[in-house]
Amino acid sequence: MGPLSVIAAAAAPAVALGLAAASLVGSALMHELLALAAAIVMAGALGFAFRRLRQPLVVGELIAGIVLGPAVLGHLSPHAFAFLFTPQAFGFLSQIASVAIILYMFLAGLELEPALLRQQSAASALISLSSVFIPFVIGGLVAAPAFGALSPLSGGTFYFAFFLGLALAVTAFPVLARILIDRRVHKTPIGATSLAAGALGDVTIWSLLGVMLGLWQARESGAITTAALIAGFVLILAGVFRPLMMRLSVVYGNRGRLTQGVITTIFVSLLLCALAAQVVGLHALLGAFALGAVMPHDSGMSRELTDRLEDLVVVLLLPAFFAMVGLQTDFTVFGARQWLLCGALVALASAAKFGAGALAARLSGARWRDASVVGVLMNTRGLIELIVLDIGLQLEIIGPELFTMLVLMTLAATAATAPVIDWLIPAAGAQADHEPTATISPALGPVRRAAIVVAISNPEGAPNLLDLALEANRPEDPPPHVVALARRPPEGVRSGLREVDQRVAPQPPALAAALDHVHARGTAVTSQAVWTDDPALDILRAAQEAQSEWLLLGAHHAVFGSDLRGGVVRSIAERAEAIPVNVAVLTPGLNQPLDRVFAVVDHSAHGRAALELGIRLVKRTKRSLHVILVPRADIKPDLPLLEMVRAIGRAEGLRLHTDVLAERSAAQLARQAPGPLIILGTNLLDEFGLPPGDLAKAGHSMVVVQGAQTQRMGLRAEYERGAAGSKRG
Repeated sequence: MGPLSVIAAAAAPAVALGLAAASLVGSALMHELLALAAAIVMAGALGFAFRRLRQPLVVGELIAGIVLGPAVLGHLSPHAFAFLFTPQAFGFLSQIASVAIILYMFLAGLELEPALLRQQSAASALISLSSVFIPFVIGGLVAAPAFGALSPLSGGTFYFAFFLGLALAVTAFPVLARILIDRRVHKTPIGATSLAAGALGDVTIWSLLGVMLGLWQARESGAITTAALIAGFVLILAGVFRPLMMRLSVVYGNRGRLTQGVITTIFVSLLLCALAAQVVGLHALLGAFALGAVMPHDSGMSRELTDRLEDLVVVLLLPAFFAMVGLQTDFTVFGARQWLLCGALVALASAAKFGAGALAARLSGARWRDASVVGVLMNTRGLIELIVLDIGLQLEIIGPELFTMLVLMTLAATAATAPVIDWLIPAAGAQADHEPTATISPALGPVRRAAIVVAISNPEGAPNLLDLALEANRPEDPPPHVVALARRPPEGVRSGLREVDQRVAPQPPALAAALDHVHARGTAVTSQAVWTDDPALDILRAAQEAQSEWLLLGAHHAVFGSDLRGGVVRSIAERAEAIPVNVAVLTPGLNQPLDRVFAVVDHSAHGRAALELGIRLVKRTKRSLHVILVPRADIKPDLPLLEMVRAIGRAEGLRLHTDVLAERSAAQLARQAPGPLIILGTNLLDEFGLPPGDLAKAGHSMVVVQGAQTQRMGLRAEYERGAAGSKRG
């Protein structure tokens, strides 16, 4: 045997061991990644589904965790459950969940509403304190006699009673705020009172949790030592970390963005705060929350930090936490006694929270219906409750059975909130909030008068829209008004209050591109950028408030087919019939010199609007306007239509080139209107079966016009005179 053979033989066991180890590591990593992927997909799918049902996002995410847990997947397919959630995968998800909750609590601190805490009225303070302390006392009193058998008794009866009272007292402020905002009642007296009460209750719950954790730590370190450590943590937080965050906010303001140095300092501070809170016995979560709370809330730094972190936390990390909750929730082992206790717990928790909140609101002067709305909102639990329950399970203050019951209580209370609120708030009032009115939504703010309002969303399409609007704007008209709407961030960490109240203005890329283009042209427009939950509704409100004659939009692809009037554009077209505004939709492809304009005109309001827009585009230029007449099917030749168009041309001081469409078809229209821009009514587009996308591919562009139903148009008198002249002829 040669030297190489000897070396190979000696190395064989090591190589085999290394390959086996690599295989084992690869297998463990596979299960870990697969488990996380399953959690993300399930949470995203059910979260989306339940949001479509007007339920809070957390309801779908919690159900996703339960579905993946032993209660559903483990019961239906034990082999799949065992394959997916191996011990290594369980440990991996546990670590991810810990990071997720630390980051979530940091962002929750950033989203704390100092204004709501400062503006507490007597009514909101009474509601808040009643809805926290009454359930807290009730839970503590019934803990040992009713549920004592479910406690591991590792901490004694006092801590068990304290924790159960705390679990019954939780209100999830982000969910409460989102429900009110989604239903557009957060500005009503009862909505504002509920928000203020929920914000104060949120801080009270975290304070009570801190007290419990401090008392828990005092068992080992002693009361004096624990109190001194906590006091030291608070002093360092106020004297070191808060000034540091204020300084970073100034640095951010000077740089205009989050630099790597700023981000590094923030994350190191977050880790140190979390670590310090854990060391003194307050739990890392409270340290993360405290750092977020002392940061300047309305600064650009806080908002950009939230924007960067929220999707990562909500989409990637939090599903691991919900999966961990589901893995520890197993109601399949419940017998009749456990289900009876679970039902009693749900009833007790809901009655305590609802009764305390409703009674306090009633004593503050609210009607019973409004008081009931407050009581239901105070019973909203959400993710905050799950975080508190997870801490109790980790400390072994509660056992797995009671943990499962409390999770089911959280799910039941949170899921019941939205439908009960919809029932209590009159449907007629809610519907009125979703219809265009003479007054614009308070979320939009003041809008200047403009004959043309341009709604933009795509930076690439903004220049063409603005060029068209500026060319169509008459000298005597105010400048066009540009509206750029940004969808309010989806439910997650944020309550959405700042976006709705416009304390943080959006910065849509489309608006920046539009203003750059206007500046380069040396022209002027007015503009606004606002958050929105319903873009179609808010665009129409802006057009109505501006008293505009025209609303100009860019085309939007439908989900299926080649029609470019899908999505928000279609919704606007359907709703615009209620208000006096012409809607014009520009398709892509306007890249050629606009030397000729073709307007396809019939007797409908849409045809007349197409003619008006064509005249606007050529009135101040050397362009020629070619009018393609579409006669009525039963009138040939259609002399009244021809005379009406000629009369309008004379009134406008224009010589119009007229032609008659030989055949009512898309092919014939393409032959007779070969120019770069064709304007026609939406009725003819549908009749001819002409997909706007086909023209874009051919290098042409189209403006699809929907005429105002009320005929509030600048050329109305000319139309009437033209029609009268035709009759005399």
